[in-house]
Amino acid sequence: MDLELERFKRDVNLSEFAASVGYQLVRRERSAGGKWRGSSPASILMRHPSTNDKIVIRRDVDGHWTYFSVRDDRDSGSVIDFIQHRRPVSLAEIRVELRDWLHLERPAVAPELYRSPLRIQTRDALAVAATYARACPGGASTYLDERGISLATLRNKRFADTFRIDSRGNVLFAHRDPERPSQIVGFEIKNRGFTSFAPGGRRTLWTSNPQQGDDRLVILEGTIDALSYHQIHPSARARYISTAGSLGAYQLQLVQRAVAEMRAGGVTIIATDNDQAGERIAGRIEELIAGSFRTRRHRSPVGKDWNDCLRAHERQRGDRGRGERPLGR
Repeated sequence: MDLELERFKRDVNLSEFAASVGYQLVRRERSAGGKWRGSSPASILMRHPSTNDKIVIRRDVDGHWTYFSVRDDRDSGSVIDFIQHRRPVSLAEIRVELRDWLHLERPAVAPELYRSPLRIQTRDALAVAATYARACPGGASTYLDERGISLATLRNKRFADTFRIDSRGNVLFAHRDPERPSQIVGFEIKNRGFTSFAPGGRRTLWTSNPQQGDDRLVILEGTIDALSYHQIHPSARARYISTAGSLGAYQLQLVQRAVAEMRAGGVTIIATDNDQAGERIAGRIEELIAGSFRTRRHRSPVGKDWNDCLRAHERQRGDRGRGERPLGR
């Protein structure tokens, strides 16, 4: 464990840091006397006025300040991820910046622009599992249809009960306990222009259903990308895992475990995004399993990720159906 990075994740108030680069609180709950109503909130919403980017910030049960972007499910994690998603800087440069932030004079941020008290999230495994159980088993979804995911893909036994649809039409992608795969411990929540994670839930990995004879493991950053990859490159012997946009130390351990569980002679396909963040994640995975397992880097040939590629294919097929010229010609 890197103790300095752990300290940054715990001690840098991410709402204050975000405010220092232009983000503003969206939901304010102060009373007339300037006090927070009731106890401190568990999460806050901030928006950047020039980019309209919206992020949700909270403190996890381990005390880490974390965030996720409302509009980009790959933009999430700690203060380190927050910086790397917004500026092309190295980890060494981030260390210097955050050391200064904690120890030296930093930009003055008006107290009303951020929140100092933020209640640490508590986990409630029973409530998370019950919420998932109430949702409908996977099937038709307006959101998934808009992303180009076919019913044939959704009904494939590889993905049976790896996602459900709640009463609002949100898609819930299950995160399971690695020691007890039948136990749901968290789930991603996705819909048009919206992404979140189960309140009180725990992030592990989203995984497809393993089957005997699997000889390849495809690692992606998002669940939608996993479904897209399968639809573009269907294989009866491939299993899929999604890191849900970030790759912390715990998720790295789970990735290593998933790779080790593959049959001898299998191959790991690293299909993370075709951008700087995707390359960084791919590099960490390659370093983790180097020399032990065969790996192959597979980047989307169109757009940033495999859903971009899938939708481009769908548009091309539609153009051909109308007698128009195919894309790329």
